[in-house]
Amino acid sequence: MKKFIISIAILLTGTAAVHAQSSTFGIKSGHLKYETQTSGGIQYNELWFDDYGKLRKQHDQIQMEGMGNYHTEILFRDGKSYTNAWLDDEKKDEAKETDAGSGGLNLVDPDDAYLKERKIEKLGTEEVFGKTCTIYSFKTKSLLRTISNKIWVWQGITLKMETKGALGANNLMVVTAFEENVSIPASTFDLPAVVK
Repeated sequence: MKKFIISIAILLTGTAAVHAQSSTFGIKSGHLKYETQTSGGIQYNELWFDDYGKLRKQHDQIQMEGMGNYHTEILFRDGKSYTNAWLDDEKKDEAKETDAGSGGLNLVDPDDAYLKERKIEKLGTEEVFGKTCTIYSFKTKSLLRTISNKIWVWQGITLKMETKGALGANNLMVVTAFEENVSIPASTFDLPAVVK
C-alpha cells in the first residue's frame, strides 16, 4: 500500500508540474477546477491564481479505495513552493519549502525560437471549455521514465492535458469550472503556520 501512495504522490506532482511551469498567465486572476481520469481512478484538482500567476495555489485530491482521499496542496509565491500532503482528516498547517526556480514555461504567446529551444511542438488549436486553445506537445522525465505530454493552453493556462507514460500510466485532465478575473481572497495565498 505504501508503494501505491508513493505512486499517487508522483502522479500528483506531475500534474502540479504543469501549473508550476507556467510562470505567467494572460489574465490577472482565476479559479479553476479539473477532473483527471487516471489509470488508478479519478483525481480532482483545483487552482487559484492572482497577479497574473505570481501567486498560485493548487489542491489535488485522489480517491484511494479502502484508504479514503489523498490530498496535496502546493502554494507558489515569491520564487518558492510550499507543499503539504495528507490523508483525509490528517491535514496539518505545515508545508515543506522548496525553491520553485526562476525558469519555467511561459505559454502566453511564445515565439518559434522559444518553443524550439524547449523542444515543444505546436500542434494547432482546438476549443476547450469555450476557449480557443493552442495545443502543445512535449516530453518530460519522471524518475527513469519518459512521459509524453499534450496540453491545451489558453492565455498560458492549461485547460486540458493528456499524459502517456510507461506501463499504461495514461491520464486525461479536463477543466470542469473556470472563473476569470475574480477576486481571490489574499488569505488563499497565506503561508502555512509551520514551514520546514
